[in-house]
Amino acid sequence: MLGGKILRGKGRIIAGVKVYIEVVIVNNLAVDALIVYAVLLLRRRKVMPLRFIAAVLAGAAAATAYPLLPEWGRLLVRVALAPLMTAVFLKHSGIKDYIVSLALFLVVTFALGGTVTGASHLAGFDLGGYLVLGVVAAAALALLVAVRCILSVRAKTSRRVCPAKIAVGGEEFSVDALLDTGNTLTDSVSGLPVIIVSERFAAGVDGWHGRERAANIEGFVELGTVGGNTSLPIVKVDGVSVGGRVTAAYAALSERNFEGYEVILQNTMF
Repeated sequence: MLGGKILRGKGRIIAGVKVYIEVVIVNNLAVDALIVYAVLLLRRRKVMPLRFIAAVLAGAAAATAYPLLPEWGRLLVRVALAPLMTAVFLKHSGIKDYIVSLALFLVVTFALGGTVTGASHLAGFDLGGYLVLGVVAAAALALLVAVRCILSVRAKTSRRVCPAKIAVGGEEFSVDALLDTGNTLTDSVSGLPVIIVSERFAAGVDGWHGRERAANIEGFVELGTVGGNTSLPIVKVDGVSVGGRVTAAYAALSERNFEGYEVILQNTMF
C-alpha cells in the first residue's frame, strides 16, 4: 500500500514504506536518460547510442541498489557515480572538457532533484514511489528530442548544408558540411584551401586533440570574426570529398561547436 493506492508487483520494505522494484527501475531509467540527454543538449554534442545506453543503465542500476547498500557502498555511489557516468556517455577532448561536462551533469541532477522534491511536497507524497515520475521524465525527454530534431532540420534548411567526407591518416569521416561562400581561408605556404572543423569533430580524430595535437600542427591561419581576429592552428587533411570532387586541404581547429554541421568548407570546394 502506498499513498492509498495498491501497486502491483513484488515489493521491498524500506524505512517503513513498501517500494516496488519495477517502479524504481523505470523511474531511474527515465530520469537518468533525461539528465544525460539534457547535458548532451547543453553541450551541443551528438548522442552516441552505446555510450548513452551504458551510462543510463549504470546510473539506474546504482540508484536502484542504493537503498540496499551498506553505508560505505552508498558513499561510494555518491562520490563516484557522477564522474563515472560523465566519462561514459561523452567522449572528451581533455580534462577541461570533462570538467565542464561533469559540472553540467551535477547542476542538471541537483536542479531536477530539487524540482522532484518540491513537486512531492506540493502533492503531499513521494513521487519517487509512483510511475508518474518516470512518465513525466520520459515525456520531458521526448520533448527535448523533438525540439532538437526540429532545430536541426531548421538549421539545415536555412543554410546550405551538404554531406562530405574527410580523409585523415587512412581513415574517412562522414560529416555534415556548411557551404560557406564567405570562407576564403587559404594556407599561405601551400596555397591549399582551409576548412574549419568543430571542436567536437576534432575530438574524434586521432592526433587532433590531447597531447598529440601539438605535434601535428603545421601552422596557423588568421580568421576574421565580428568580435575581431583570431588565430587557429591548422593540420593536414588527406582529402575532402564534396559531391564526388576530392580536394587536398588543411583543417583549422576551432574551439567552438557548430549547430547542424561539423565542418565549414572553403568557397572553392563547391
